[in-house]
Amino acid sequence: MNIKTTSHTALVATLLAATMTVFGAPATAKSAPKIYEAVAFDAPIDAKGGVMNPVPYCSNYRTEPRVRWVLANAETGYSRTFRWRGSLPGLYFPRVEAGTYRSTVVAWCGKAKARDVHSVEVGQKTHQTTVSKAEFRRVKVGMTPQRVRQIVGYGGVATPVYAGERTRTYDMMAFWRWSVVVYRHGKVVRKYWDVDHD
Repeated sequence: MNIKTTSHTALVATLLAATMTVFGAPATAKSAPKIYEAVAFDAPIDAKGGVMNPVPYCSNYRTEPRVRWVLANAETGYSRTFRWRGSLPGLYFPRVEAGTYRSTVVAWCGKAKARDVHSVEVGQKTHQTTVSKAEFRRVKVGMTPQRVRQIVGYGGVATPVYAGERTRTYDMMAFWRWSVVVYRHGKVVRKYWDVDHD
């Protein structure tokens, strides 16, 4: 299966799903491995992007998976192998050039084994797909998403409505950093510059 996952929303969804599954799963006799795929993040201009490690887990939360992950790019010859034990999002986050990578994961839960192979695409950021500080300053309380899109140049990534508010994240040129604009009833109510992974 080919995927292109480069958004903060995808990261949040992966982490939440993995956490809920690991800590909320009932203990079962058979501890078959399941695997959440690696997540790619775009590369700034003249810099590297990154790929966050896949997250295998066992259906029996008392069992920690053993994991081997190979990330490779046939065009450039890049290849790295990582090994660990546990369901650990963000344990490995290799910085890589923009391009298509093959992610091969093998996970063991006791004697049970699973393998997943898929492509991840580390895209190239551009000035048209990122928000600048000057653009961010022009975003004002009361603006519509359409007006913000006119200023920034693209619509950002929207999250589901929560407590009457919808958040849109806008990629910054810097690696793994975003700006956030919060909307209520279709109008900007607040905004945050330079939100990182912490």
